[in-house]
Amino acid sequence: MTDIRLRGETILILANAEWDWANRVNCHHVAARLANENQVIFVDTVGGRTPAPREFGKVVRRLRRIAGGVRRIQPGLTVLAPFVFPIYHSESIRKLNTMLLAQQVRRALPSGAHPIVWIFLPSLVGLVDHLKAKLVIYHCVDQHAANPNVPARQVNEWEERLLRAADLVLTTSNTLFEEKRALNGNTYYLPNVADAEFFGQAGDPAFPIAEDLSRVPHPIAGYIGNISAYKMDFDLLVSVAQENPAWSFVLVGPIGRGDPSTDVSKLEKHPNIRLMGERPYSELPQWVKGFDACLIPFNQNDSTRGSLPMKFFEYLAAGKPVISTDLPTLAEFRDYFYPVANVKEFTSALAAVKWEDAARRTARAEIAAKYSWDARMGDIERIVVAALSRGRSQQRQPTPVTLGPA
Repeated sequence: MTDIRLRGETILILANAEWDWANRVNCHHVAARLANENQVIFVDTVGGRTPAPREFGKVVRRLRRIAGGVRRIQPGLTVLAPFVFPIYHSESIRKLNTMLLAQQVRRALPSGAHPIVWIFLPSLVGLVDHLKAKLVIYHCVDQHAANPNVPARQVNEWEERLLRAADLVLTTSNTLFEEKRALNGNTYYLPNVADAEFFGQAGDPAFPIAEDLSRVPHPIAGYIGNISAYKMDFDLLVSVAQENPAWSFVLVGPIGRGDPSTDVSKLEKHPNIRLMGERPYSELPQWVKGFDACLIPFNQNDSTRGSLPMKFFEYLAAGKPVISTDLPTLAEFRDYFYPVANVKEFTSALAAVKWEDAARRTARAEIAAKYSWDARMGDIERIVVAALSRGRSQQRQPTPVTLGPA
């Protein structure tokens, strides 16, 4: 296949995360890779809900980043932590925030730039009219209106506006694709992927295991990612831990990001459930290396039904057995994990992983290699380059582009 790359562009990433988060998500991976041959301005998320009182520390850290101004991370990548008022129920404040954000973004852009505007959050649709964009991309990675404590009706309205305004829509799950393409004919399904080479290190016998795991008895069932009540089925996890006292259940990640009402006290009561806190992204393969099984114990709700977890491919890249709630977004990958719906099925899956043969581990690593960021960025750049060649006025008729694993 012809190597078509995106080069020499100014790209504005309006992110759904902060650059400094330990957990790396789509916006981080896209920005870092595009920065190799383009000038990328990564704008930290401005959020979508008013912070709760317990998030005071988060507000203080954000103010410090704002005070630090625009940061240069590498030659092609700068990061802007913008100032806005964290109030989302007032229309007048929202309009003011849009103007404030537009001013800060324009100052961060090179003089006279016509950027590719790459939006990860519907709430930022108002910026489209304030930037002289060469191309507008909506990268839809979540069912945003289903997230906790957000103004769902308003988010749906913002997203409908963004879907109609965008020149391209990229979706990371089949359920998101089917829904969003009804409003934009240039919608593409590009399944979530992983940094396969990075997590593949865990398959090397010589690769070290996280030091903190040396004190945890095996077998270990582990999870990496955000520990939030709206996503994770805490009741299921507690019941499985009670049913399987010989297993250690290790959870690595921040607690309650995006859902400050998260209460983990029911998890903390169980001696074989261990919350290890947030760890640097660079260390995560060492944790996965020490897991005997990897978990995605998600709820079945509007949020998770639209999400194809990136961690699924990270686990596969490490060659580890994966036990996951049977999410509709994972249906096409059922040959590569143990789908579960209740405590009995979960317990059976834990027993089954002990008897796996080498062939199944190899198959997981091979499929993960096809769902890598190297392959995915090739797909994305082919789509964007084709759209640039058409120009903004010609975006409403989709151009066929070969997608999926290389």
